[in-house]
Amino acid sequence: MARVKKIVIPGVIVSLLILGGIFYWQNQQDVRELNESLPEGVRVVKSSTGEYRVVSKIDGYEFRVPERWRGIKKINYLPERTEAEYTGSSIELEGKRGGSRIVSIDRFKVEQLESNLIAWARTFFETFGLVGDFEEDKIGEFEVVKTQEEIHLVGMYVYFFKKNSVIYTITCGSEEFIQEIIVSGEW
Repeated sequence: MARVKKIVIPGVIVSLLILGGIFYWQNQQDVRELNESLPEGVRVVKSSTGEYRVVSKIDGYEFRVPERWRGIKKINYLPERTEAEYTGSSIELEGKRGGSRIVSIDRFKVEQLESNLIAWARTFFETFGLVGDFEEDKIGEFEVVKTQEEIHLVGMYVYFFKKNSVIYTITCGSEEFIQEIIVSGEW
């Protein structure tokens, strides 16, 4: 009897490990496919509970994807580039389900923030021909400037916040999702 236990118990443990590995591998299939198109240093990660996070070691931040999106359908990383004197990189992603599931996160380096954030946001909008009424708010630890661009961005909300010498802009159709991304992030 003791000999049977010595054979059965390890056999059961090995079987459970194999089944767990197969389940984990299948559970991560969508993440592997998303990561194929991303550069080294930018990854989508998925926890065993199904929580998705986007991690950019290139730009030094990560954030949780809103749970109601049920994951990520598409993701695109645009490396650092300069347009109209603004140097930045971007991540654009689309959630799998629900409304307002498209978001763009832009990261701009600023040598000196000569004026306050609201002045920077206004100048940024003017430079690119965008229109918005700006207001200040606080989300988590960040002072933010926010607006809704009705003309060119079809009512999308744009939030600006800064950390050190970086200004982030998050554009999405839902203020709730923008706020969730800001609060869940490590910027």
